[in-house]
Amino acid sequence: WQRAGMAAPPPPQNLRLPVSPGALGPGVEPSPTDPNAPVGLFLPGVASLIEQLDKRLLIVLRDGRHLVGTMRSFDQFSNMVLEDTHERHVADGMKSDIALGLYIVRGDNVVLLGEIDVEKERALGFRDEEVDKVRQAEMETKDRVEWDFEKMEAMP
Repeated sequence: WQRAGMAAPPPPQNLRLPVSPGALGPGVEPSPTDPNAPVGLFLPGVASLIEQLDKRLLIVLRDGRHLVGTMRSFDQFSNMVLEDTHERHVADGMKSDIALGLYIVRGDNVVLLGEIDVEKERALGFRDEEVDKVRQAEMETKDRVEWDFEKMEAMP
């Protein structure tokens, strides 16, 4: 502005961004009447991911893998860092987790993401089994549909 010989525009007055309750930390709530109150968080495109920080998540990837881990960080592209990550396999009332450790997930590979309720997960009653046994059961129970693209219909 100075190079062009113009005065800088005045700073915006009372700029307030919406803040969800608890987003500024435990016990810190924004005050609409306090001009010195902290400004809210604004993360376009990934605003809902901030609520998932430090929570146990199940993530379904484009290649069909299911990852379970604690989200520690994310960026504007929805890339995520998961801690204590496991690749989960489930079939016929059995489950098996393959430990992966600290894992980085590229955001464009994520199909679905959801928080895991530990109590509901326990109530499902899946029994822990060896990885090979669960993978074999997965292969036997998967309903695979083959397509005939010439006729554009599913083949039995």
